[in-house]
Amino acid sequence: MKPITVGGKSMKRSLRILTFLLLTILTIVLLTAQTTTTTTAARKPKTVRISTDYVEQKGDQIYYKGKVFANIEEDKTTIKTTEMYVRKVGDRWQLVEVPVKADFSFDGGTAVADKMTYNIDQRTGTLTNSTVNMVDTKSKENITIVSESLNFDLESDIYSGTKKGGVNITKGSVFVVAERFEYYKKTGELRLYGSVVINDTKNKIKMTASDAVVFTEKDEIKANNVNIEMTLD
Repeated sequence: MKPITVGGKSMKRSLRILTFLLLTILTIVLLTAQTTTTTTAARKPKTVRISTDYVEQKGDQIYYKGKVFANIEEDKTTIKTTEMYVRKVGDRWQLVEVPVKADFSFDGGTAVADKMTYNIDQRTGTLTNSTVNMVDTKSKENITIVSESLNFDLESDIYSGTKKGGVNITKGSVFVVAERFEYYKKTGELRLYGSVVINDTKNKIKMTASDAVVFTEKDEIKANNVNIEMTLD
């Protein structure tokens, strides 16, 4: 009976070791799978198609000149210009710089700018001396923004900018001037800062304020340090 008992203990010990090894291997496999999924999701492949009259590559930079047209399918964006640089970051062609006038189209809007930048991975960029037209998500009305410097995030649909003498914004019957603005397209909030002037021709209200928020769905307004002029028929 003793040899059988010893053999039973040895078998149990072997089973415990085998179970431990299997669990360890399974954990490593799961962690590897999770890491691979996260990495792949963070760096989705994108297709960039460019037509041009002239191209020159030097190291981590490609220069395009002539009739330049770029299309980034996954971002639903296009760039039309006469000069453009695309620069590599790490192992990816990521940064686009246009030092001359550019026509830029994106999902839900268009822009004309004296120059621009665009990060393909992050879907963010800047526009200089630009006029931007887009459809407001909440009201479905067109909104036009004229600014000297505009930052955009197409992933979050957030736009912000400044202009000496005031950014000019038009939406339906509402005309706005402000030193600085932030437009949250998804939530329909237009935040205005500094020497704000709002002219609502439909409701016949003119307003000046230090800062204000326009809720674009119904053009409702909240403001501070206000002077109002109303026309009563």
